Amino acid sequence: MSETVLQIEHLTMQFGGVVAVYDLSMEIRQGEIIALIGPNGAGKTTAFNCVTGVYEPTNGQVIFQGETIARSHPYGKMRKIYAGSEADAYLNGSVRLSPDRITRLGIARTFQNIRLFSGMTVFENVLTAMHLRRRSNFFTAALHLNRAEEKAMQQRAAELLEVVGLTDVSGELATSLPYGKQRLLEIARALATEPKLLLLDEPAAGMNPQETEELSAFICRIKEHFNLSIFVIEHHMNLVMAISDRIYVIDFGKLIAEGTPAEIQNNPAVIEAYLGGGEE
Repeated sequence: MSETVLQIEHLTMQFGGVVAVYDLSMEIRQGEIIALIGPNGAGKTTAFNCVTGVYEPTNGQVIFQGETIARSHPYGKMRKIYAGSEADAYLNGSVRLSPDRITRLGIARTFQNIRLFSGMTVFENVLTAMHLRRRSNFFTAALHLNRAEEKAMQQRAAELLEVVGLTDVSGELATSLPYGKQRLLEIARALATEPKLLLLDEPAAGMNPQETEELSAFICRIKEHFNLSIFVIEHHMNLVMAISDRIYVIDFGKLIAEGTPAEIQNNPAVIEAYLGGGEE
């Protein structure tokens, strides 16, 4: 049995009277590609936001490689009495690590709407993300003692761009790239943080069928190359069925099915709620 990388246990996320995610439990094991699917508004991105520290769950917890990164207070939400510390915060049993600390632990993500650094080149976008792992500080930088590290980072950025096939456009502005290559760059920037778990939020959004097929092969290739586990939200069923080891399906925030692609394709509840509902 492979090591469990991510566990989501009885996760509920409520906004006022709206329950976006309800009692969701799932796990991702080392080397798996796991998909979370469901109709628009089903709560998929909300689940991602709980994993990455954007939201503190109303109930439940998220565990990454044995460490709790998000957990609700056992008696419900409590008002924070302090903020901004590294704990951010451990308060009377509740846990919510900040997004940057979660990234340092080894979880990286992309977004449904591309969020590149628009004023930077392709190379600079990747290099900037690498600074998360730098060991030098203000003192060593002021004395120019960090030149070896900077050179090594530049070399790693160039190598990463070669792996993802963007070397030929490394000097171009990120936002000048065709849409499909911007998607690849956003994934490359996430990879630059050296993740163990990569979250992809609708990576095929806006792509044509050929680009989607190429993306499927690309995701499988980087999984092997970087020894990743991958958690993906996607509406393109051809991509989901082609790359996923297992699939979880939610509807109105609640888990209605889980299984292999073949099992999901033939599940009556899924067909009614999603696959038969006119979605892509």
